Amino acid sequence: MKWSTGSIRILSQTVSASEISARLGITADRQFERGSLVNPRNTAGSRRESSLWIRHSGLANDSDLADHVRALIDLVDGCREELARLSIECEIDLFLGFGSQNGQGGCVLPADLLAELGAFGLDIVLDLYPPGAVEDY
Repeated sequence: MKWSTGSIRILSQTVSASEISARLGITADRQFERGSLVNPRNTAGSRRESSLWIRHSGLANDSDLADHVRALIDLVDGCREELARLSIECEIDLFLGFGSQNGQGGCVLPADLLAELGAFGLDIVLDLYPPGAVEDY
């Protein structure tokens, strides 16, 4: 059994997560503001050095990795200019996770999809999980 997931992550020390949502016109699935507690139950604990904005593809984990990429491209297609402006102050990437329960597996990211993604100027982070690992998103 193979699984995959995908999200867009935006990290910034100067732009708040709520401002990122406002500028893109897209609500984050998860967001954390700079200066907030890493663990809210530990009030004496460390605080976040950057704001973090995350939006998942919205697809089930049994979807192909390419489908996650396509869903994310479709999500931000109308935001190309704003993503370019945000990239001046933010680190933006496409975070992809892939795992296979039997230890063998692979995926195909078609050249045309990668070319379209390349037009956004986003880095791709591919996180591979060994058999038995459970993704935590």
